Amino acid sequence: MKRSHAWQHHGTVSLWRYLDNLRNYPGWHIGADAAGCASMLALLDALALDGPGAKRTLQLSPPSPAQLAVPNNRDARWDAPTTLRLTVDEDVAFWQWDVDGARATLQLGDAAMGSLRQGVVDIATGRGDYSVGQGAQALWFWWG
Repeated sequence: MKRSHAWQHHGTVSLWRYLDNLRNYPGWHIGADAAGCASMLALLDALALDGPGAKRTLQLSPPSPAQLAVPNNRDARWDAPTTLRLTVDEDVAFWQWDVDGARATLQLGDAAMGSLRQGVVDIATGRGDYSVGQGAQALWFWWG
């Protein structure tokens, strides 16, 4: 059995993108509570060990007012999927986002796995306010 199949989700993880002020806040934004960070780190470690083809879906929560206050994108409208499917894909150079309605998919290459993991570690320790990737492929890390 793959390690990622034994993983169980705990805590809260939020993923959103802004519909306004895209020049300053392009791409995706992620935040999580302590349990959500620990759970996501366990999942990322399991996916890395399982290797190419491994995938798992997380249930997402809408961003809280406290999370939205950190980037302070004022009254900007936002959109949030309800699930995030993480897929390990050796053919992807870094990562690739795809959205189908309320379902977001993030295909992760080898280099992206470490960047995503470090971003979640930073969220857990109250650091963030930076992005990895550019434009619509960017992922911003926020605490809160």
